[in-house]
Amino acid sequence: MNRGNKILKVENIDKNINNKQILKIKKYSVIKGKFNFIIGANGSGKTSLLNILSMIDNDYQGKIYYKGKIISQKEINCELRRKFSVIWQEPYLYRGNVYHNIALPLKLRGFNKNIINKKVKDISHKIEIKNLLKQSVYTLSGGERQKVSIARALITEPEILFVDEATTNLDEESINFFNSHFADLVTDEMTVVMVSHDRRQIKELADRIAYLKKGRILSSRPVEDFDFNQLGEGICRSIEEIV
Repeated sequence: MNRGNKILKVENIDKNINNKQILKIKKYSVIKGKFNFIIGANGSGKTSLLNILSMIDNDYQGKIYYKGKIISQKEINCELRRKFSVIWQEPYLYRGNVYHNIALPLKLRGFNKNIINKKVKDISHKIEIKNLLKQSVYTLSGGERQKVSIARALITEPEILFVDEATTNLDEESINFFNSHFADLVTDEMTVVMVSHDRRQIKELADRIAYLKKGRILSSRPVEDFDFNQLGEGICRSIEEIV
């Protein structure tokens, strides 16, 4: 694998909270254009690693590289972060209607109103929420809120999309929608880093898997080379039950 495939890389990451070690990672790379999954038990440090990779958290020791260039904490700025989008487990929506929430990232980037309208129309059609555009976010179901969050994250066509257990609190219908459609919503140029417990997502979407345990990466490899037996029961049971 050549260096050009690694869009993000971290080295010698140490993350501590209240004198407790949360992460100790010697090396981890995110491969460009792939679905990079991070799995592990609750408390293993998955979200903490995601926050560092997405440059939301800069309170750590170690090095992070973006496209081969080392990025210091001082260089992490709004312009750099705008290359990324995050879909959270608990979607945060701003007051107003669905259209406003989806369009907001483009407005902040200074896009023309006509372009914004077209992009909102296109992404809301793909995610099947076009009928909700004028609806207040306070009236949405959990699944609808997450769909709005997904649309807002994708509308900027980010270089890297980070997904933090986006289906954990969803109903079965919404989970099935996410698992069935998500790969089609991501462009070939987009890189995805996904924290998940959902074995269906892992089977259907993963290109690479990093297995995190007690803040350390025990294994990171292509899905076809990943030994699910190390988790105890293989992929036939939910990951959260076996790690």
